Amino acid sequence: MAKIRKKYQHKKEHPYLKKIYRMLKYYFLLMVRKEDPPERIAHGFAMGIFIGFLPIIPLQTLTIIVLCTFFKTNKLAGIIGTNIFTNPFNALATFYGVHFLGRIFILHDFTYEAFKNLFTQISVHNIAVFGKDLLTLFYMVSIGGVIMGIITYPIIYFLTYKYIIRKRKKIKHQRKIKFLQKNEQAV
Repeated sequence: MAKIRKKYQHKKEHPYLKKIYRMLKYYFLLMVRKEDPPERIAHGFAMGIFIGFLPIIPLQTLTIIVLCTFFKTNKLAGIIGTNIFTNPFNALATFYGVHFLGRIFILHDFTYEAFKNLFTQISVHNIAVFGKDLLTLFYMVSIGGVIMGIITYPIIYFLTYKYIIRKRKKIKHQRKIKFLQKNEQAV
């Protein structure tokens, strides 16, 4: 047993990863401890993930607040959901994946060279081609995002709902144990 402990003692956690983990844990616990029913929180979170796949990064928060208000779901869960996939660390990978998925359905050959040429050869003479290619790219990412959102929505809803139920039971059980321990000490 001592060898196992000694073997893993030299590994240190990266401070930024630890900070990100603690922040995510804090927001998830904040979401769990909300007074809303688990269904509203799970729907808000799943809607946030859905909106997070769409290429409207500057408008995602506004969009999710409007949708959560309209559908009467949890706004905090929706905002957390939008930032899961479109944060600075993994937005590029997310949008490349949904671009690839959208490219399958649009049947347009938009390769890396076409993407590179789109932004490197901008001039007044080819502004119409630039606009057309940029719109095609937007359509591809949007269609891929909608497809990914439709696929992931029920999965995220179910997992979030189960997580909230399980976590609330655990918190309730811990409070009950603390209450019983206080009563035993008082007697």
